[in-house]
Amino acid sequence: MLSINIPVYNFEIVSLVKQLVLQADALQNRYEIRVYDDGSDEIFKSINRNVRNISNVVYVELETNLGRSAIRNKMGLESKFEYLLFIDADSAVVKSDYLQTFISNAKSGRILCGGTAYASARPGDNEKLLRWTYGHKREAVSAKVRNQNKGFIITSNNFLIPKAVFQQVHFRENIKKYGHEDTLLGYDLFKNNFEIFHIQNPVEHTGLESAQLFLSKTKTALKNLKLICDMLPGNENDFINQVNFTHKYKMITRLFPVPLFQWIYARYEAKMERNLKGRHPNLFLFDLYKLSYFSTL
Repeated sequence: MLSINIPVYNFEIVSLVKQLVLQADALQNRYEIRVYDDGSDEIFKSINRNVRNISNVVYVELETNLGRSAIRNKMGLESKFEYLLFIDADSAVVKSDYLQTFISNAKSGRILCGGTAYASARPGDNEKLLRWTYGHKREAVSAKVRNQNKGFIITSNNFLIPKAVFQQVHFRENIKKYGHEDTLLGYDLFKNNFEIFHIQNPVEHTGLESAQLFLSKTKTALKNLKLICDMLPGNENDFINQVNFTHKYKMITRLFPVPLFQWIYARYEAKMERNLKGRHPNLFLFDLYKLSYFSTL
């Protein structure tokens, strides 16, 4: 019935697996939990190997790092059961009926997106404030709001897809680095007329990065986004108009010349980063930071 897939890179997943086993056993359906380690440091592998002794868990250590897209494809195509649930390693289950909610809403040809939650309390570590603020205000969006913006946007940290669909449409493996590989998957599913439906069934994102690392990953993701835009035939309007960032960039650069944003990035990058790494990160500045950086690509 259900194959739960958790790709892992340098994160401890024993508690997450135990949470999922408790819920899965109660369902009285056939299931497996696949944990594939994508070249983690030995300190994490030594901890995560403990899940090998849990029934219905398949634990695999890969000799070389495959990357975010390829490891998810490998897991999904090697899974045994009808529905594939992908969960990021830095997640915590926050609903007692998490798995049941997915199963109750599952049907052939439909992709379910559960959403993301963040702790309500500000983190004590100031270095993690930017990631928490952005997640809390921009990513923790209700299913009702997500479904109002019907289209192809999915997030790979928490989604269910029929294996029959995944065998037809899966992650493009030429997207190797962090960022927007799930956006492109959603676009490919949309172009193949599969339904993408959002439900209120989040996992909590527990792996908050420091502001320095988050800014670095943001730049990598924007490079990926530029790569995707450039490789789509005719810069597909469907993609550009439905991805919130590219739509905003298109609209804003109709009003203001691109060289202006290039100048802003060259002149104010350091000042914007000082704010974003501080105790009161401003999301308007973060938007400007991303727009101006994208203009330089």
